[in-house]
Amino acid sequence: MCRLNPRLAPLALGLAILAGPAVAAAQELPPEIQVDLYMVRADRLVQNQDYGAALEALDVVLALQARHGLGTAPELWFRHAEVALDAGHPQTAVTSVTRYLQLTGRQGEHYTLALVLLDQAQSRVATAAPRSQTPPALAPVPQPGVTGGGQPAETGDGLTLLGMVGVNSATMAFAGPVNVDASQLTGVTLGFGLVFPVGNTPLGVQIGAQWAEKGARTKAVEGEVAAHADVSFQSVDFMALARISPPGAPDLPFYALVGPYVSLELDCRFAFSISEGTERLSASENCASFNNLDTRPVDFGLSAGAGFEMGTGATRVNIGFLYNYGFEDVDRIVGQTARHRVLNIHAGIATAF
Repeated sequence: MCRLNPRLAPLALGLAILAGPAVAAAQELPPEIQVDLYMVRADRLVQNQDYGAALEALDVVLALQARHGLGTAPELWFRHAEVALDAGHPQTAVTSVTRYLQLTGRQGEHYTLALVLLDQAQSRVATAAPRSQTPPALAPVPQPGVTGGGQPAETGDGLTLLGMVGVNSATMAFAGPVNVDASQLTGVTLGFGLVFPVGNTPLGVQIGAQWAEKGARTKAVEGEVAAHADVSFQSVDFMALARISPPGAPDLPFYALVGPYVSLELDCRFAFSISEGTERLSASENCASFNNLDTRPVDFGLSAGAGFEMGTGATRVNIGFLYNYGFEDVDRIVGQTARHRVLNIHAGIATAF
């Protein structure tokens, strides 16, 4: 009886799964769930030190992902290489860990461990070869973004999409005949951005927009009389920022931001309250209802800040801050000036493409 090569067994198993009859196909699990099932099975087999069976399970995962066009995470190639080496297949380990290094470069989470693994696998390949022969050359590995060997194509143009939510602490710098002592006003921000790399340099370009609440608060107390006034804006801010990574250390997750912004006012409201003892009077109106609150709808200035990203793979957590220093006098009253000062603190998700 003919026996199937052990290295071809998982591929045959994958084809059997994918080429089942139509009736069975209607009842089988979706491909994503099958992938998760075989990943769980591989973890269990590794814990039981059954590395050969674990390698077969991971081979099925790769076959399912290739068949259904599911993306293969770089970490899976590293995992596949580890199990292949433990299962006694060093050449397979060389191919998989090389694929991982090509996808992640020096920024991979397991970069150092991958180099150690590659060295061990190449050493075992050389030891297993006859002494009269030179060590076999590395098997050709498809480059990122090129489909080959039954593996789905993966993009790697370096673009990153950011989605952010946050809070801000806003105030305004007043100057003029009327002395206004402004304090902080807390608001909310929602925004998105797109990051473009600039060649093989630590520089990048981040463009984006955010909806923001900002303004200022004032307070005056004289005897038993206390007066409070808030002027609040809703606006859309557009930014074009230089994104700078630490020179000489591109693997660090930190970056700095600096560049101009332009803000378009959507709404402006003025709220005030006056209290004396138990008596209280309050009101809130659109700024246009007050003759002395005529504002300019366009603001511009300079933004600067910093942030960092946590995680590996295509999706990461992004946390940072950005300070907006307004240059434009948004108060139309002659002789009186008002300029925005806003500290934004945000958190969100960064997704690479």
